[in-house]
Amino acid sequence: MLRRLCVQMMTVTLGLWSAGCEAPDEARDGDGATLIFARGTEEVARKGIPEGPTEQITVEDPYYEKTKTFRAIELLPVLEEAYGMSSAELAGQDFMLEAIDGYAAPIPGSHLTEPGAYLAFQDMEYSPGWEPIGPAQADPAPLYLVWTGEHQTDTSVYPRPWKLRKIAITSPESSRELVAPLGLDEDHEAWAGFELFQARCVQCHAINRSGGRVGPELNLPMNITEYREREQTLRFIQNAQAFRYSQMPSFEDLSQAQLASLWSYLEAMRDRKKQPQASPEEGSGEATEAM
Repeated sequence: MLRRLCVQMMTVTLGLWSAGCEAPDEARDGDGATLIFARGTEEVARKGIPEGPTEQITVEDPYYEKTKTFRAIELLPVLEEAYGMSSAELAGQDFMLEAIDGYAAPIPGSHLTEPGAYLAFQDMEYSPGWEPIGPAQADPAPLYLVWTGEHQTDTSVYPRPWKLRKIAITSPESSRELVAPLGLDEDHEAWAGFELFQARCVQCHAINRSGGRVGPELNLPMNITEYREREQTLRFIQNAQAFRYSQMPSFEDLSQAQLASLWSYLEAMRDRKKQPQASPEEGSGEATEAM
């Protein structure tokens, strides 16, 4: 389900969660922060942001739902310096954008290296600090990824994580082994659910510890279908606010067929539990409370 702005888009599954991990490097409002760069679980660089020339940019922001002006730096030169790679080499990689609160958004390098990607470190229209986002009053500090291109407003294609703390090059093969319903026929309903989960849910929820940590892990140690009833779960996904007030948004745009495919995917992963390689930051920012 989409964006951890668990106010407008977040993900699927059942639970009231909390996002409570601390930033690795505290920074004063508007001063930026230290951004970690990694390849898999191995850290390769840390960069102070801002570092180098800064710009004042004005964008149509989908989360603020209005025009906003930020002080920011262009992302591509930072990536090139951190990884020691050319833009063409970076474009061929896959990346994960990780936030302080556990949100994690996958993005292909071909998108991340496009002109228009900026790291905003100061809200030029709000002082002190940053203007809060949405009903949950989320604070974007210290870093907020924004896009300036007119075609870069779809947050499912061009994610805009705030509280950004880490950018990592990932291996699509190893990630797929953890989260895909491998072994099923290509026309199995679970594959449609897998695609839906990747598009709308993985930013906030993990399968086999691969994915976001804003919401609960859905497959380990128990799969969600092992302790939650199907019909109630799917109703919760469609309209979580009807059950209780929480960060979980409603997804009333999902059809019954889409919901059924999502459940089929979750059921398929019940028999595909795997433990990934441990990360040095394992556990930080992960929700522990379920519905």
